[in-house]
Amino acid sequence: MSILPDWRIRELALSGMIDPFEDRLVRTAENAQVISYGLSSFGYDLRCADEWKIFTNVNSAVVDPKHFDERSFVDIQAPEIIIPPNSFALARSLEYMRIPDDVMVVALGKSTYARCFSGDTRVALADGRSPTLEEMARGAQEGELYFGYSIGPLGQVLVTELTAPRYIGRDSLLELTLDTGETIQTTPDHEFLTRDGRMVAAGALTPGAPLMPLYRSLRRGYEMTFQPLTGYMLGTHRMADEWNLRHGVYESQPGTHRHHLDGDRLNNAPWNITRMEAGAHLRLHNEVTYGEGFHPQEHGAAISDALTRLRENDAWYARYRAAQATRAQEFWTGDLHAATRADLLRRHRERWTDEERQAQRERLARFWADHPQARGVQGERSRQAWQRDDGSRRAGQANHARTLKLREDVTEASVRRALDQTGSIRGAAGLLDVDRSAFRRFPDVLAAFRGQAADAGRPVVNHKVLSIRELPGDHDVYCLTVPEAGNFALEAGVFVSNCGIVANVTPLEPGWEGHVTLEFSNTTPLPAKMYAFEGCVQLLFFQGERPEVTYGDRQGKYQGQRGVTLPRL
Repeated sequence: MSILPDWRIRELALSGMIDPFEDRLVRTAENAQVISYGLSSFGYDLRCADEWKIFTNVNSAVVDPKHFDERSFVDIQAPEIIIPPNSFALARSLEYMRIPDDVMVVALGKSTYARCFSGDTRVALADGRSPTLEEMARGAQEGELYFGYSIGPLGQVLVTELTAPRYIGRDSLLELTLDTGETIQTTPDHEFLTRDGRMVAAGALTPGAPLMPLYRSLRRGYEMTFQPLTGYMLGTHRMADEWNLRHGVYESQPGTHRHHLDGDRLNNAPWNITRMEAGAHLRLHNEVTYGEGFHPQEHGAAISDALTRLRENDAWYARYRAAQATRAQEFWTGDLHAATRADLLRRHRERWTDEERQAQRERLARFWADHPQARGVQGERSRQAWQRDDGSRRAGQANHARTLKLREDVTEASVRRALDQTGSIRGAAGLLDVDRSAFRRFPDVLAAFRGQAADAGRPVVNHKVLSIRELPGDHDVYCLTVPEAGNFALEAGVFVSNCGIVANVTPLEPGWEGHVTLEFSNTTPLPAKMYAFEGCVQLLFFQGERPEVTYGDRQGKYQGQRGVTLPRL
C-alpha cells in the first residue's frame, strides 16, 4: 500500500471521490488570509461546514460513547465558533467523500490549529532531559510521561505535565535565531510568550523582540530555575513538589524535607519527589556524605577556613557570636533541652569517674615530664606554618601545578561542572579523580560555587530574537499539549503556546461514503476559535489491493451519512 501523490488524488477526486473538490491549495479568499484547504503534494486539506455541535455540561450529562445524550450538545450554524476550555465540538466536512474500494484514508490535524515545530525541536524537561518532539511522540505511544516548565496564570514558572506529543502533518516553517545562538523552526502562526506577558505569533515577531526566558543553573548539585516575578532562583525540586501538592499526590506536612527518590538531584519529575521526615532525610544523606572516603580532619579544616573568612566581616561575626551565645544559654538553661542535658550529664559522669580523672592527670604529668621540649617544638612548628611568606605559598602552588601537568582535563570549566553536579568539593574531587588540593588552582571557581561571586547564580543573558527567515518547502511538524497552563518551554530557553486543538477522525475505510464527522478537542485552559469553510484536517490517501469485504459491501451504519452524525449503536 502506497501513499498517493497530488496527480493521483486529482484523478480519483474528479471521478467522484471528493465533492466539491479544490484542485489547488487555497491560502487566500476574497483578498483575505484563510486556513489553507484543497489539494497538496501528498494529501487533501478538508474544510469544515458551518454546522456545529458544541459540548456543554449545563445538564450535568455524562459523555457516554454508547449513549450520547443530545442534551450534552448545543447545535450552532455559524461561520465561526468558540470551543470552551477543556471541551470539544463536533462538525462535518464541507466535502462529501466516496472512497474507492482499494483506498484507505487517514486524517491528521491541521498545523494551523495545532501550531507546530519541526520534529527535531527539543523540549526542556524537569527530569534533566531534552528530547526532540519526534522522540517524545514515539515515547508517548509506549506510555512515557513527560513533565516540563510552564508560565502559570499568575506569572510564576511551574512544573507541568506535557501531554499528547504527536505528529501533525506537513507545513511551511520559519526559522528564528536567538541572541544565544539557538535556532527554532516553527509554523508562522505559533505563538511565543514575550517578556511583557503577551503571546505573539512567530510571523509577527521582529528582530530585537524580547522573549520570556527559561533560565536554569546548578547550585550545589540542585537545578535552580529563575522566577521572572521575583528575580530569584527557585529549586526545581520545589516546583515539582508544588505539582504533587496541587494534584493531591501527598499533603504538605511540617517538619518534612523534599527528597529525590532515585538520588539524582537533577531528576525533578514530580514522581521522583516525595516528602520525608527531616531527621530521617538528614540521616539518609549523612550515611553517604560521611561514609566511606570521608576525611573528618579535612572536613573540620574546611569549616574552620570558612568561619575564618566570615570572621573578617565584623557585622557577621557579631551576629554569629550573639546567636551562638543565645543557643548555648537556651541549651543549658531552657526547658526544651532538659532531657538532653540530663542524659549528657549522666553519660559524662559515667565516663569521667573520680578514678578516671585521676588516671588522666597522671598520664598528662608523665607525658610532659618525659617530653620537656615537646610543647616548644610544637609551638615553633605552628608559628612557622603561619609565618610563611607569599613566595613560599606560590612555590607550593607551582609545585602542585606541576604534579597535575598531565591532567589537562582538570580545567576551570570541568571543575565547575563537577562542583555543580556533585554539590561538594569532596564529591567533585571524586568525580574528577583528583586530590581536593587541586581545587586551590581555581579560587574564582570556588568563590562562585560558594556564593561569594557577586553574580553567582544570577542569569545574565536575555533571550531576544536576532533574525527570522522563511524556510523553503514543507516540513514534518509536531507539537504537544499542556492542559494545566497552555504553554511550555523549549530547550532553547523560551516559552511557547501549546497545541490547543486536537482533531480526532476515524479512518475512512474502503467503500465508505458520506460527510466526514470531525471531533475537535480544546485541550487548553483558554477558549479556542474554529472557522467554517476553511481547512481543518489533512487527508492522506493510501492505495493497495481491494479487501475481501469493503465498508460498502457490509452496508455499515454510517454509510451515506450527512450532517454532523453522533455515534450509533
